[in-house]
Amino acid sequence: MDGQWLGKIDVNGITGSIRVDLEDRGDFFFGHAYIFYEEDLQRPGFRYSLRIPKSSPHKINTDTWFLGSAGGEMSSAERKSAEAILREKYGNTVPDRLNVEFSITDRKLRIDWQATDNNIGTELLVRSDIAAKSQLLGRQDLTTWDQFREWAVDQQPRQYIFRGQASPNKLASSFHRTWRKDLKTWVAQDVPALFGAVIERVNYPLQLGQLAHNGAIWSILQHHGYPTPMLDWTFSPFVAAFFAFQNVKSEDEEAPRIYILDQSAWTAKYGRNAFIVDDAPLQLVVLESLSIGNPRSGPQQALSTVTNLADVEAFIREREELDGQTYLTVCDLPANDRNRIMRELELMGITYGSLFPGMDGVCRDIRDRLFAAPS
Repeated sequence: MDGQWLGKIDVNGITGSIRVDLEDRGDFFFGHAYIFYEEDLQRPGFRYSLRIPKSSPHKINTDTWFLGSAGGEMSSAERKSAEAILREKYGNTVPDRLNVEFSITDRKLRIDWQATDNNIGTELLVRSDIAAKSQLLGRQDLTTWDQFREWAVDQQPRQYIFRGQASPNKLASSFHRTWRKDLKTWVAQDVPALFGAVIERVNYPLQLGQLAHNGAIWSILQHHGYPTPMLDWTFSPFVAAFFAFQNVKSEDEEAPRIYILDQSAWTAKYGRNAFIVDDAPLQLVVLESLSIGNPRSGPQQALSTVTNLADVEAFIREREELDGQTYLTVCDLPANDRNRIMRELELMGITYGSLFPGMDGVCRDIRDRLFAAPS
């Protein structure tokens, strides 16, 4: 039952999404459920805390928390106002409490609920699968390094962002690749604890709670190996190529992959000046964090995406179908070109030492040069 489960809801023709994030805590499943409607409807969203017993029947009672249509918990005054609008416009409001039973039916999460006003309903949710290989196929116009290089230099700077991976795995954040899925706990507990541990090492007065500073703090955690709901990207197609090929062997069968996201078009449609990652609708936000405390950010031309989705690729594909526009493509290059590509990148000044300033980068560069197998 653990994992991220997604579904659609339809209330008298008003559509929205439901997301359930569940973690296996040993004796019970723990997490939260979120309901959001289309943002232009200006209907509130809702959050429900979940602590589900492992023994059958999997029944709980849970309270209703009102959220803003774009995310964020409502104050008491905001909730009263939202409830008054719902009563005036729809003749009712959302019950304070639900009785809920969970079960697995045909590999779907079935949620049977009954509200305190005696309304009942059933929702069926599908589990996000990030272990499977990506369903994206490599671009046929970019099958060689020469084609990719020539295409890249002809593009408008910063229109696209790039991510290099040694294999065509699905896009998923380091947080969502762990057993944990509940971002509410990560934001409320992990980040404050880590902030206290790392802030003395950062030569800048970062303040937890300021959105711009939050992004910088999360980015520091990400670049030092702590799981976050972020994915690393770069404005440079050649830096992405370095990360795709750096640990590849020429005899590898899988093709290293470079993801190409039209961030200009995506941000124009789905960008946000501020973001909330837990109490928020399904989202993928392109974020240029402050480079404070992260000397790698500048050389890598780094930026990030922040998401509350486990399967980022599926979310983008769904938006592409809705919008009739392509946002994400991939370039798969043969592994046997590895040595030539890395040699050319070195001539461009793109090496481990240039991308990772400091002693580690220097030693890695010299090691790669002096311990390289004879060609």
